[in-house]
Amino acid sequence: MTLPDTETLLAAAGLVATAALWAVERFLPGRKRIGYRVQMDTAIGMNPQDAHSLVQLRLLRQDQEITDATLALLRFENDGGKDIVRQDYQEPLTVEFTGRTVIGVEVPDANPPDLVGMLTRNGGGLRHDGGRLFIPKVPLNKRNHFKLLVLLSAEAGDGSGDGDAGGAHRGRAGDTDGGRPGEVVVGGFISGGRIRRNAQRWGPRKLSLALGGVCIILVGLLAGLLLNGPTVVASAECATGRLTVDGSSAFAPPMREVARQYTARCRGAEIQVVESGSLSGLGRLNRAGRSAPAGGPAFLAASDVAAPAIYRELAGRRIGIVLLGMVVNGRTGVGDLTSEQLRGIYDGRYTNWKQLGGSDLPVRIVGRDAASGTRRAFETTVLRGSEPGTVSSYDCSGKDRDAAARVTRCEVNSTGSLLETVGRVPGAIGYAEVYAAAKNPRVTRVRLNGREPDIEWAGQHSYPFWTVEYLYTYGQPEAGSLAAKFRAFMDSDTAKNILRKYEHVPCADLASAPGSACGP
Repeated sequence: MTLPDTETLLAAAGLVATAALWAVERFLPGRKRIGYRVQMDTAIGMNPQDAHSLVQLRLLRQDQEITDATLALLRFENDGGKDIVRQDYQEPLTVEFTGRTVIGVEVPDANPPDLVGMLTRNGGGLRHDGGRLFIPKVPLNKRNHFKLLVLLSAEAGDGSGDGDAGGAHRGRAGDTDGGRPGEVVVGGFISGGRIRRNAQRWGPRKLSLALGGVCIILVGLLAGLLLNGPTVVASAECATGRLTVDGSSAFAPPMREVARQYTARCRGAEIQVVESGSLSGLGRLNRAGRSAPAGGPAFLAASDVAAPAIYRELAGRRIGIVLLGMVVNGRTGVGDLTSEQLRGIYDGRYTNWKQLGGSDLPVRIVGRDAASGTRRAFETTVLRGSEPGTVSSYDCSGKDRDAAARVTRCEVNSTGSLLETVGRVPGAIGYAEVYAAAKNPRVTRVRLNGREPDIEWAGQHSYPFWTVEYLYTYGQPEAGSLAAKFRAFMDSDTAKNILRKYEHVPCADLASAPGSACGP
């Protein structure tokens, strides 16, 4: 049998590839897509006649009766093929309840749970006006979702607004279960994708998807013939093996989540995240690199500070801006400090919180050890000098190590230990990554010079306490290695959404911004 020549095979491959691309474009879901469903929309209350005089249910809010109240449950989800970031929203999501007024809204369910905070954050969360509900621009990784429980009254709103936000989508859900009058109209606009009402579809759609899949398989088979080798079915971002990421304890929580996302996508990859401290992680990477075979070690270091000049073989990439903040024990009675007041606390000029308008409690300083990048950032950006080197206390409860010291100060070796100690010791003060601090109910986040940390870089210049997070390798990792692939994954939409969730600013968004700290 005579085999076809190379030109014939190339021509056939081109035809099949064209058909496959057409099938993918025509039949497969959009790469970016937000789907929604109205899972419930029903009246609240009971007709006294139906109740046979047993009970009459009335719904009151602020002592005012809500007439003809209804309750709607809506689910929004990323059911497309690509993660959605804040910048993808050209117009935010809106929900209009025709002929009704929104009374209140709650978020009863979200995956991941942190979406609840993003949706309800004061000043930038869910809001409503008349019959329209405005949903903030929240990042949604693939298969992320959230639900909104909306209380409504049949009293019509003021009719303000222009209907469909952006005009990009106007989906109606007036035929849902519950048998109530009125419509639910969802609007919004996302770049390179669409917003659609979810519904199960059978028959022709499944056939179309199957045809598209067959075309893709044919392309793979032809590629195998041309290359005279087996086809490999694997994601371009994946590599196998084991990798250790050591360093910053402030950056360990988002790094662990990014690692989980990577290993969930890439079979055969194992990533361990350790938090020995920024400088300790850099030292371990340098030692591992010196003894590693050609291609470099399966080791990365995350650091809150640039590597010291002695580590000449280390190559770093800026991956994010980490927001840091001051925290105090809840009993101190202070919520705002200036940089000058902080310097006075750390050099011993202020020893009792009543000197700063707070409670009558002695000041106790919880510091980080010398391996901490967060400590370096605090000394550089806030203190403008060194933190006191004297450790006068074992646990910050008193000067049990050095009774003659000017300040009561202890040291811990991680962000978690610092927050635990500040929350436990009355009068304690320390510093930590802001997301972790917000999760600890026993500490109070302190405004610095009257400013709150702001995830949006445009508002960040007026807040002094932040640092750039670096990811270091020993030299340049071997192309195709797990170290190289995982480092590249840090620029993905999935990783960027995780950083935003932890209130960090992804450098991938700022690399080309004028004056950005993420620039080269």
